[in-house]
Amino acid sequence: MRKFTFPLIVLFCLSFLSAQAQQTTVIVEDATETEDQHLKIGALAGLTLAMNTTDYNVQRVTRSLGLGSNFGVRASIPIGQKTRFVTGLGYHTLTFSDENERISFNDNIKDHSIDLPGTLTTEGTFQYTVFTAMFQFSSVFVGVNIGLPTSSEMKNSATGFDIPDGGIDPTDWYTPPRNEFNPDGRLIKKDITPEDDDINTLIELRLGGEFPLSKTAIGDLNLGISVGYTFQNIIKDSRDNLPHMHTNFWLPNVLFHLSYLFNI
Repeated sequence: MRKFTFPLIVLFCLSFLSAQAQQTTVIVEDATETEDQHLKIGALAGLTLAMNTTDYNVQRVTRSLGLGSNFGVRASIPIGQKTRFVTGLGYHTLTFSDENERISFNDNIKDHSIDLPGTLTTEGTFQYTVFTAMFQFSSVFVGVNIGLPTSSEMKNSATGFDIPDGGIDPTDWYTPPRNEFNPDGRLIKKDITPEDDDINTLIELRLGGEFPLSKTAIGDLNLGISVGYTFQNIIKDSRDNLPHMHTNFWLPNVLFHLSYLFNI
């Protein structure tokens, strides 16, 4: 819960600023094109819902939406009557949670997977410092996020079986054990957090819309929704960990945000 506390505080502050602005200024019902040519600077905060698209090479996988956050500062620069260049710097958190009842340990051989004696839950959190560059046409915007990894965490937990501290080779569950099916010795471990240099830079296309909730002489309170899609795997290599996440490990996501931009 701690990682969501700050963005929620920012959301409250943005709402409070808007309420104060409406009490002290007249709301502009029909803003003219001239009035809308302000340089605007302010803050943004929102929540993300992300899903892991990793190809686990097995069936019996349940994928859940992970709740993350996004907050930072933003500037909106007019470049035409209804066109703006929007840039910003922020903090972007993406999370996921998947459940596997079958696991693949080596997809290069015929017998590469086995049913688990229970359910394996894999949860991950990836945090980035992101630079945003977008073009906004009226209420619609398209652009990119470039994110530098700042921290990450990936954990396995199990229901129906135990994961020892040193990990477990799933081929040990065969009778007799068939370790030759897992020549790379990949293990199910509790902590599978990737090394810092194994996390790729985030390159994310974003498409969405932002709609004014109120416009005053001081600034605008906006509600936005956008979808984001990453162009490359989140990590470079999952090493000897299971579940193996090398193919299609992307985190497409939806962002719901509030922003308050002051007129300059």
